[in-house]
Amino acid sequence: MSIPAHLWLFDENGSPIVGPSLLPARLGSFEIRSVIHQVWIPENSNTGRLTGTRVHSPLNLHKEFDAATPVLYRAMCEGRTLKKAELKMYRILDQGVESEYFNMIMENVKITSISPLLHPTGLTSTHLEDIQLRYEKITWKHCDGNILYTDEWNNRATY
Repeated sequence: MSIPAHLWLFDENGSPIVGPSLLPARLGSFEIRSVIHQVWIPENSNTGRLTGTRVHSPLNLHKEFDAATPVLYRAMCEGRTLKKAELKMYRILDQGVESEYFNMIMENVKITSISPLLHPTGLTSTHLEDIQLRYEKITWKHCDGNILYTDEWNNRATY
């Protein structure tokens, strides 16, 4: 199993939506079991030429049910815009310690779907939920060297 990522969510006022993590460096975050996210550019399958601008799919993640689950449902059902969602990923260094190495920072976030995820084969010992996030702006950051790129819907990409 890979090292889980952790998610911090901030409501429309910038206040944290508190997750269950009690780890000192990740206090109040949500442990994320899986992440799926795709950014792609439409292209002509015959020529390979680009036919449009980039398209962001929702950021899809799995987390355990917890006390914040009803808060997330409320945000989705009422169409609230979360100020920020920050996903941090970790890796094990040669010294055997975890180190944060990659971030995905989303701004003006909408929760567009929440689905219970109960594996019929019992592959997991807990109940999970599948959450989809849409955003207006995203920054991908590789922490080692502070290498980053930001994309937002208001800025039209030119090629």
